[in-house]
Amino acid sequence: MFVQKTLLLMPIIFGKKCPRCKTANFSSVSRKSWLCSIPGVQHLSCSDCGQDFYFLIGCSILCDKRTSKRLHPPNTLLVRFREKEQKFAQIEDISTEGIGFSYNLDQQKFVRDRFSIDLYNCKQGTSLEDLPVQVVSTKVSVEQISGQPTTILRNGAYFADLSRTQKKLLKHFIEGSGRQSAQDIPQKKYGMDKAGK
Repeated sequence: MFVQKTLLLMPIIFGKKCPRCKTANFSSVSRKSWLCSIPGVQHLSCSDCGQDFYFLIGCSILCDKRTSKRLHPPNTLLVRFREKEQKFAQIEDISTEGIGFSYNLDQQKFVRDRFSIDLYNCKQGTSLEDLPVQVVSTKVSVEQISGQPTTILRNGAYFADLSRTQKKLLKHFIEGSGRQSAQDIPQKKYGMDKAGK
């Protein structure tokens, strides 16, 4: 059970520091999880970025706060960034609490950790706009796409400060866009600068 659950806590880095921003400013979390019943495990919170993480056997493990079931939406449901020029990212998984998305880092760059996004269904032409998100994990990788090395950035974020109405609309929008369990779908590789391409 311990091994199965810790596989969901990513990424893992060596040393006692935040896996997200790599700083060593943290405090102990008063509300303990079941992991803290294991000798030597500490539940900590980063003072700089607010990310929760566990410290165990010389390693810091990012704590995923999403508890609702993650779903893999169809490829027609995209993240649309609220920039001067429209830019899009592929959604890898989504729940009513958070979202994982990826995009081509060679073509677009976003340096902020907190911003607003739209969920855009390019098949139906519908959108849910101005959803504030807080990025809590980032992974950069270089992959071969169409025979070319491409830098892909994958972000994990949670929806921040949603109103009650926004939460209801988000749930309805996800359900209306078609869905499958993220655990049942092989991970795909994406990078794009135009909707659906």
